[in-house]
Amino acid sequence: MITSLRRVGLFTVVLSLAQSTSAQPAERLEEIDSLRAEGRYEQAETALRTMIDQGEDGADVLWRLSWTLVDLGEQSHGERRNARYNEALPLARKATEQDTTSAMAWLVRSIAAGRMGLEAGTSDRVELSREVKEAADRAIELDSSLDGAYHVRARWNHEVASLGFLARTAVRLVYGGLPNASYEAAVEDFRHAIAIEDRVLHRMELGRTYQAMGETALAREQLQRALVMEDDDPKADFYRAQARDVLDRLR
Repeated sequence: MITSLRRVGLFTVVLSLAQSTSAQPAERLEEIDSLRAEGRYEQAETALRTMIDQGEDGADVLWRLSWTLVDLGEQSHGERRNARYNEALPLARKATEQDTTSAMAWLVRSIAAGRMGLEAGTSDRVELSREVKEAADRAIELDSSLDGAYHVRARWNHEVASLGFLARTAVRLVYGGLPNASYEAAVEDFRHAIAIEDRVLHRMELGRTYQAMGETALAREQLQRALVMEDDDPKADFYRAQARDVLDRLR
């Protein structure tokens, strides 16, 4: 499907998605997934909103729109980014409410909560951090083959383990604390994600974790792998640039 979409004009793709009311929802979602796989997030957003306008607002549509808004938010700045993140999390929450057994809905909820937390105040950030962990855990319980869920949980472990003593104490005393986290748990989850699907993003973040642990040789090994490996993720070059930046600081 991805290959065939690359052979037609962008206008044709968007028009067919917007007007194909006779197509089955599964077929339309397959086309939208192809747009997302090519990094055409704005076109995917338009198609998903069209489905919702036409009454197709099930969990599988909602979590895709949430994820797409997160992707668009990462490419935005200021109020535009905040607006997309602010919309993404409620959509993901609604998706998990509609279908409590959808592992993808829980995964996207964990991603959206994490992005929302980047812009939140301390109190909200703590609550959102708990939501990230709980949603990632739930996604893994439902589908242990989701590399993205292990990646999110690994990132959570890394970020929480990175908090200094004073910050951890304040969070515990004022906000009731967070679940236990460690760099070692992050490494384990990143390696689990890599075993499922080896991706530049996983390698780059594993390298960052080793850097935080003071394991320079292991960090360098993972970052160098990230720079040379093949990956059809539309954001792979962005992650490679991050890996190169971390690697340069290690030299």
